[in-house]
Amino acid sequence: MKILIVIDGSSYSEMATQMLKALQLPANTEVTILTVVPEPTFLGGITLDAIRGSSQAREKANDEQQEKAIMLLEHTSEVLGKGKLIVETMVRWGNPAEVILLEAEQGKASLIVMGSKGLTDPLSFRLGSVALKVIKYANANVLLVRKKTVSLAEEPRKKGKITAIKRVLFATDGSSYADEVIQFLLALPLPRQTEVMVLTALHSHFESWIKTPTLNLGANKEALKNIQTAEEAEAQMITSRAEKQLQSRGYKATSIIERGEASDSIVAAAMEYNPDVIALGSKGLSGIESYLLGSVTERVARYANCSVLIGRSTP
Repeated sequence: MKILIVIDGSSYSEMATQMLKALQLPANTEVTILTVVPEPTFLGGITLDAIRGSSQAREKANDEQQEKAIMLLEHTSEVLGKGKLIVETMVRWGNPAEVILLEAEQGKASLIVMGSKGLTDPLSFRLGSVALKVIKYANANVLLVRKKTVSLAEEPRKKGKITAIKRVLFATDGSSYADEVIQFLLALPLPRQTEVMVLTALHSHFESWIKTPTLNLGANKEALKNIQTAEEAEAQMITSRAEKQLQSRGYKATSIIERGEASDSIVAAAMEYNPDVIALGSKGLSGIESYLLGSVTERVARYANCSVLIGRSTP
């Protein structure tokens, strides 16, 4: 497994480092630590280089930024344990999202690990602009790391370390995208005591249909009952299949079946059961192939109160 971890010196990238360490990666896992020095272009095409004066001043400023970036990489490398892992460090300059996507593709990363926000994102945002672009366009699995919180208002004040992964909430609808996530979960070196909660949300078109003003509920009562029964049976099959796969690898697996809109059900379950990570596919049964990210996945990434693993098929 090749892992790309992205850091920028923020508390969120520190938590990303802690999360990666909590995975207890096997020896010789290939980990690339990437930091990107932004090169912003301001209104009118103005760049920092253009206003720094002499070439000597520009070179000095760039050297200082490069030195700080290298120090940040060295610190992260030591925290992860570079003697055990095969660690490569990398400083790049440019647009952060574009650089991350390019390096992940060229390095054939199977997992990108990054904080859900960066240094430049407002505290009121649960999901930063760079993170959003990465989850939309990356070809790899993406683990967005955030500290578990009770409420958004408390988020800036909450501090602490991620020392272990004890519980994962795996959201599945039985689609091929969800199947890819469970295979990736099985490949991850999660601690054996990890509990995996398998969640399926029953939504489909049932609720929308029963609210249709032209529907004669009396005449269709039996049909509606049959639909509901069939959906519940399918949900039982989906969760049971996932449970057996997880249990065969020694994980403690339990299932939850909720009725309601999928993203609402997932976020609510995360609030109730307090997982360390939510795992779900980049798209679901309703995913359109031309869409790079499903609407349910994006909403969960935005509003979940814990880290989110978004699974994709990788080369």
